[in-house]
Amino acid sequence: MDLSSNPLALLTFLSAPAVLTNASCVLLFGTGNRYGRAIDRVHELADSVRARLSVHDEEQDLRLDQLRAGEQRAALIVRALTCFYAAVAGFTASTLICLIGAVLHSVDGVRSITAFLAAALVAGTGGMLSIIAGALMLVRESWFSFRILKEERAFLRRFHNATQT
Repeated sequence: MDLSSNPLALLTFLSAPAVLTNASCVLLFGTGNRYGRAIDRVHELADSVRARLSVHDEEQDLRLDQLRAGEQRAALIVRALTCFYAAVAGFTASTLICLIGAVLHSVDGVRSITAFLAAALVAGTGGMLSIIAGALMLVRESWFSFRILKEERAFLRRFHNATQT
């Protein structure tokens, strides 16, 4: 199939990155909210630890562990955000490169837009890899959150059992 003469193929090269740009923006929005919640939790834990600096007990140890995990979570979210921003840039570049190639092809009669399509494919592939990397980081961050929740539950269960005896 000759991509330079098939307008539907060119439209696919233009529309697919545009749709993926939108998907990346949705991921950015959700991840940005997640980052805000993680930062709020880190501040809450830091305040809790700061208020009990003179106390060294199991609860203070738990809060310190949670604070460390919260910092790791926030760092993962920042890396995921970076990946999603890179994905938006890659998909936007891919769309722009295709558009420039299509305009040059129709205006100047450039016979081959293969170089433009190849560059767009590289930019789009970079965007896809960035989305995958960001998603994997969010999976890892979710496991951190779950581990923190389990530790909190275990602590509360031990505390409850100790007060019941």
